[in-house]
Amino acid sequence: MKKTLVTLSVLSATSAAFAAPDANTFYLGAKAGWASTHKDINQFDSKYQNDKRYNPEFTTWGIHRNSVTYGVFGGYQIFNQNKMGLALELGYDYYGQMKGSSQNKVALDVPTPRGPRPPIHKPKPKGDLNRQFKHTAHGANLSLKPSYEILPNLDVYGKVGMGLVRNDYKFILDLQSKDQHVKDETKLHTLKPSLLLGTGVEYAITPELALRTEYQYLNKAGNLYKAAKYKNISTSLAYAPDIHSVSVGLSYRFGQGGKIEPTPVVVEPEVVSKNFAFSSDVLFDFAKADLKQEAAQVLDATNTEIVNLGLATPAIQVNGYTDRIGSGDVNLKLSQRRAETVANYLVAKGQNPVSINAVGYGEANPITGNTCDAVKGRKQLIACLAPDRRVEVQIQGTKEVTM
Repeated sequence: MKKTLVTLSVLSATSAAFAAPDANTFYLGAKAGWASTHKDINQFDSKYQNDKRYNPEFTTWGIHRNSVTYGVFGGYQIFNQNKMGLALELGYDYYGQMKGSSQNKVALDVPTPRGPRPPIHKPKPKGDLNRQFKHTAHGANLSLKPSYEILPNLDVYGKVGMGLVRNDYKFILDLQSKDQHVKDETKLHTLKPSLLLGTGVEYAITPELALRTEYQYLNKAGNLYKAAKYKNISTSLAYAPDIHSVSVGLSYRFGQGGKIEPTPVVVEPEVVSKNFAFSSDVLFDFAKADLKQEAAQVLDATNTEIVNLGLATPAIQVNGYTDRIGSGDVNLKLSQRRAETVANYLVAKGQNPVSINAVGYGEANPITGNTCDAVKGRKQLIACLAPDRRVEVQIQGTKEVTM
């Protein structure tokens, strides 16, 4: 059975990696998770009502710093090679909401009755004062997203960019008593850029569909003091919190498929061998080692056949033989010189000298055997022993076939 080296271009989805999108392609996605507001919210928290750093008017509130966050995003994959990638990502996020509230019993001022009788002093009536504060943040963001493939289909990535964030503030005062109900709302807002950082892992479920888990940090969202000042409202609140969030997202990648790479399937090589035998009488004069003029045509044809075999670095063995006429030592040297002459000719025609070996065997391995033992006369014996005077060229190598 022939053994063949075959290289097949096989599309193997199981061995391809799709961790990041192909370069110069786009993707779209959505995400949702949980956000938490930090920094500057202690001034609303009842836990700090005895802290002299904060206004006691606000530290009687209960705080809800956690809320839902969600967003959409789209990106352009700038490059993806050697396990490293870089994308430009644009998104719009609802970053979350922080709430504060307080409920207090307060004394109400009521008019003192007038008349001829002296006033009757009674305890002031009381009412319920409910106060609420809400801060919501949302807006667009633009970031660079470098990534690195740590496992097949799995990337770690970072994000650095800026968000243009709208911050909405709402203060609600609700006073209720037996005789009156007063409700007042104050709304403020700012539009402010904020630093955005993030990190996460992304897993390619298929070349087109990817799942990501991400942590995101938004620095100093808004500025309540400036928002109030813009509305000519005096306040001592310096409130510009950081917002931390963790989310899970799903994205769809357009134009994928270039990541499927051909997998070479290699089978054992085909071993090719070929033998050539030349009568020394065709190549050389009797007892000589120089090529005849007509020998060039024979050896040129042989060299062409060797080239046409298409072997990768063929090994060429050249063996020289003589007949039994004359001295054994002389015949051995003559056969060596004849083998070297043929080998040198093939090298001159382009064969690799490293892969050619020339050996003379003298009278060994005669073809005629004892068929010429009864021949009388030198000329007749020389003619009878002609088959023993020969040069053999043996070729061996492997053949590569591409399909």
